[in-house]
Amino acid sequence: MVPKTILLPLIPRHQTKAAQSGDWKTKSMPKKSVKIKLNKKYTKEEMDKIMWGYIPEQMEDKWFVYWEKDKLFLHRSWTDVCIYIVIFEKDKEGNYFAKEAIANRNPQQYKIKDDEYDKQMIYSLIDVLLLNKVGKFPTLHQNPIASALEMWTIIGREILKDKD
Repeated sequence: MVPKTILLPLIPRHQTKAAQSGDWKTKSMPKKSVKIKLNKKYTKEEMDKIMWGYIPEQMEDKWFVYWEKDKLFLHRSWTDVCIYIVIFEKDKEGNYFAKEAIANRNPQQYKIKDDEYDKQMIYSLIDVLLLNKVGKFPTLHQNPIASALEMWTIIGREILKDKD
């Protein structure tokens, strides 16, 4: 089943340095995990932004993301749990490809068990958090209020419009 998606607006960020693993407390990916095939191309310019990562600035920022050794690590900021590791490969032209992801399947840490949902969520998190694009996030709910609450829980303030 392909999850329904919703479009989300942009929030300006003021991050002044590239995220590194030591910038936030983190937990390792648990042994209970799955591999998900990905196939998304990113330009050199996009990868420069992706490698910059994402450091939470306030409580409503739900993710900590950093780049290390051709891998993008996505952790929940409140729990420090690693939800995704995205593995990239570089081609001869300098483009990068998200080839595979490892997704957390420890039910005490992460409840989702839908590979397609996770694949769409990974692409959306990269778009919104790292590339400053409008996001098209998957949702598990048909009800718009339930979807909005789900997105606030998962994404946080990134779902709010810039009021400036």
